[in-house]
Amino acid sequence: MDINDFKKQSEKSYGIALAKQNALEKAKSKMIMAYEGHLFLANAETINLVKTLSELHTSPFYILDTNDNPVEIADPKILLEKLITKNQEVLNTYHETYKQFATLR
Repeated sequence: MDINDFKKQSEKSYGIALAKQNALEKAKSKMIMAYEGHLFLANAETINLVKTLSELHTSPFYILDTNDNPVEIADPKILLEKLITKNQEVLNTYHETYKQFATLR
């Protein structure tokens, strides 16, 4: 291999890495969802918080939305269901995109 081959391979690897990073950021931004007039991030942290609080506390309880405003959660089952659904929709889409990157190498 000469220097041009290394340069092409490096540019290709950089392009793939950049596209992966952009796809991940896009997926994270799509995890934002509205519930009862507030915005929540449908990530593992929020899902685990709602699940844990719903198991350990009686309803209602309070959590902070993405803007750090307190929100009363009267029915955690509904919120938890919506969070999980949104999370899995986004991750399934990201997974399909990620598989495409694996074939480019």
